[in-house]
Amino acid sequence: MPLKKKFDLSAIDGQLLDGLVFCRIVYGLFDQIRSGPGGIEKLRLRPTKNEKRLLEELIPIARYVQARYREGRRIKVRWFGGSQPYDALLWSSGSLVTHRLAPKKSIIEVTTSVHQNDYLKRQRLHQQGVAFGVKGLSRDKKTGAILSEPYAEGAGATAADLAARILERIKSKSAKSYWPARVLIVNCVPDGVLFEEDWQKALDQVAKAQEHMAFREVFLIASPMVDAKTLFGNPKRRKMSGGSQRPR
Repeated sequence: MPLKKKFDLSAIDGQLLDGLVFCRIVYGLFDQIRSGPGGIEKLRLRPTKNEKRLLEELIPIARYVQARYREGRRIKVRWFGGSQPYDALLWSSGSLVTHRLAPKKSIIEVTTSVHQNDYLKRQRLHQQGVAFGVKGLSRDKKTGAILSEPYAEGAGATAADLAARILERIKSKSAKSYWPARVLIVNCVPDGVLFEEDWQKALDQVAKAQEHMAFREVFLIASPMVDAKTLFGNPKRRKMSGGSQRPR
């Protein structure tokens, strides 16, 4: 499917696409914005729902599809831009589905784990090109200027903070229950540079809390410096969905 010259998500909204075609379109939209007028500003400040949905929904879904699309499992994706209680539907086919090693149908929901001051960090970086960590950010009530103060943290704070935010998002989403093959994708936005050691410590804390058991799987992604991680849920929820379902 060729991309329109104007950045527009309507070309894929509600459309049933091969998973790899979906990924190509999503990454192409990102490149289109980045190379266009004011591209960096749009990606950083996300002035419209289009940029926000691209970064916070479509790219995380694309990363999940890439992680699951393989020999024995072909995936089709239908993403929805409306206000329904999920973000996409996935249909899988192939030998892994035949042998019940992968679900035929999955409901995909995406959420973002991020510090409440992240938007201030992005605005400050755009305005002044530099900012300390999110905990030292505030807005001057008189001038509206974004203030950035340095601060120090003890060992383990990065992992503990990240884990707490991830668990908050999982708990919030686990209150809903509408499909046993539900997949939650958590887009984890770190406060700063995230190293593999801190990422793994955070994931260990999340896994220990067992909040992910409400889902068939929880797929966690963060910065390009660390690998994505899957936490599988309750075995009863991991049973494959009915074999007669067709893409709709």
